[in-house]
Amino acid sequence: MASFVGQLIECNLLNHELVRLHLIKPLTTHHVTTHTYAVPNEPAKVRAHAIHQLFLIAGDTLLRGLLESEDVRVCIEILDAQVPRPGGTDAFSAEKLQALREVHATWLKQKNEEGQKDTVETEEREREEEGEVAAEIFRGVETPVALAPQDLSTTIDIGISSPIFQGIESFSDTSTDDRTTTTSSPTLSISTVSDLTSTELDEDIGEERIPAHHEMFYLEDGNVEIVCGHTIFRVHSPIVSFSSPNLRGILSPSTLLNAPTPEGCPRIVFEDSAEDFAVLLKMIYTPGFPARHKVPEFTTFTSLLRMATKYGFSNVREGLVEDLKGAYPTKWEDFETAKVLGENVFGSPKPHPNAVLNLFLEQRIKFALPFAAYRAALGGFSSLVSNEPGVALPRLTLATIIYSMEKIRHEMVRASHWIVYKRNLRVCPQKACSLNVGINPIERRMEVLKKVFDFMVDKSKGDMLSPLSLGDLVCVNCARPLEDIYLGCRKSFVWFGLPSLLGAGGSGKVFES
Repeated sequence: MASFVGQLIECNLLNHELVRLHLIKPLTTHHVTTHTYAVPNEPAKVRAHAIHQLFLIAGDTLLRGLLESEDVRVCIEILDAQVPRPGGTDAFSAEKLQALREVHATWLKQKNEEGQKDTVETEEREREEEGEVAAEIFRGVETPVALAPQDLSTTIDIGISSPIFQGIESFSDTSTDDRTTTTSSPTLSISTVSDLTSTELDEDIGEERIPAHHEMFYLEDGNVEIVCGHTIFRVHSPIVSFSSPNLRGILSPSTLLNAPTPEGCPRIVFEDSAEDFAVLLKMIYTPGFPARHKVPEFTTFTSLLRMATKYGFSNVREGLVEDLKGAYPTKWEDFETAKVLGENVFGSPKPHPNAVLNLFLEQRIKFALPFAAYRAALGGFSSLVSNEPGVALPRLTLATIIYSMEKIRHEMVRASHWIVYKRNLRVCPQKACSLNVGINPIERRMEVLKKVFDFMVDKSKGDMLSPLSLGDLVCVNCARPLEDIYLGCRKSFVWFGLPSLLGAGGSGKVFES
């Protein structure tokens, strides 16, 4: 457990406080209740022994992720005061305490060296910046006439107190023949205005991007304009708000009466993205969209679900969620008969399973979360920890999935060992079977059993819920009972363990609606 947490710390998957809560506190409690030298009324001693135990389990990896050097120093002082026995065989011995002391000394040395290196690099960087600033102070700045406003002078007076450009403060009148920029007590000068992009110039001058009319949903006979980002929709408020009490309140007659009318029509600004709102309008204005009992592609599904939830289109939301249940089953019987599973239910292009899990977490589709987390875990570690936009999972969710999935896989390996070796498979009378002792000696039979076990172990590294077939290793009569037992194990250990992937305990009541 400690080694695993140490790896999560190195991968930046767990932060300081989470591990203190879930590892330091339980270990401290363990020392209070099980060790005679840990006194409940002396928390400093209890903590010292807990820190020492962590070091024995996982080396200094865990200590570096959890503790300051001062914590380890106090730990050593407390343990020294208890006079550990030289050559002791228990965890609390002089030799093992000395190992902790040496790690602490190395740790401090490395920390001091890193601090000195950072100081030197900072000083060098500051000297370089000062040299660049001094050189820039006396360097003339030419302003291309093409980029300078025609009603302003080409001479710029700049006063900047930071190395980061903070904007042009003032324009002063000078002779139009003099193209050289003069400065008045600056700390930094700018090379030329041509270094600025058109976007930067617009932002500095305060210009705003002009919203554009949406190609499909700017209806000339509409009675209200809705602005989403840089897109203007013109629609009919009675139609848009007919099935939505939320929109009826927003687009009420009194609101439209008091709204600005820059283009002769009341205009209201929404916080939604233009893409999401366009999908909402398509649902309102287009009969038969979305199609019932057919899940649209993921981007459209996401927009529909968010908009239907936000604006109270309850029938639409219920229909979308209902269409997911076949691909994210909540009963074992439904899982076995499902034709399509997980993210495969969405149209092309198929979404990343992490993105689906994030959407279900955001929209609180609880019944689908366990199976969605399992599908995300099947992508492997690199896919699970992806940082792509919309794909990155919350840290706590990610750590819980990784830890619980490893526990489930471990249980399946133990079950596979019991299936193969503990059932004491009898000699098979079929001459073509690898377990026929008449053809193979006992050593050969053990080799066959090992191949069966290795096959099951490899199976546990992938999709553990998919069927197991041993027909290529042993005869059908020998394979069938093994496969049947494996089926029961995957139901007990995998299916009923899915809620643990998101922190819920595994039980018969697996999925929450």
